[in-house]
Amino acid sequence: MRMSQRLATGAAAFALFGGVAAVATAPAEAVTPAAVGCQFPTGTTGTSGTNAHGLPEFSGGKTFVKPSTSATTCHDLNLWKGNSGVSYEGWLYYGNGNWGACNAGYVKYSGSPIVLCTNVLAGTTMGVTSSSGAGLSITIED
Repeated sequence: MRMSQRLATGAAAFALFGGVAAVATAPAEAVTPAAVGCQFPTGTTGTSGTNAHGLPEFSGGKTFVKPSTSATTCHDLNLWKGNSGVSYEGWLYYGNGNWGACNAGYVKYSGSPIVLCTNVLAGTTMGVTSSSGAGLSITIED
């Protein structure tokens, strides 16, 4: 019976390095895109208001687009890094000038990641406002 390449490589490394277990357990295959996980882009907060048609809108800050593959994205819009004590609100763009604030409303950031919007679809444009106005540096997790 023939040993798999991974088992043979591990056994050879174990013998060569006098029983170093860490070498024997190293994976033989390359990292796949699924192992990449969530992305952490940076940007700034914007402001919310009303457009000429009376609809809510987000403006003035960085917009983010939810990646199109689930292998490189999380399913929510999370604030990963912001200013402690400041409240943040997630916004999603639905097209035709139609923005909407996420159901969570303003959520206070205290140093740990917070969920701003849940179940955001791939390709959705997103923005973040803050209780302290536009221009604050943020890192999101999407």
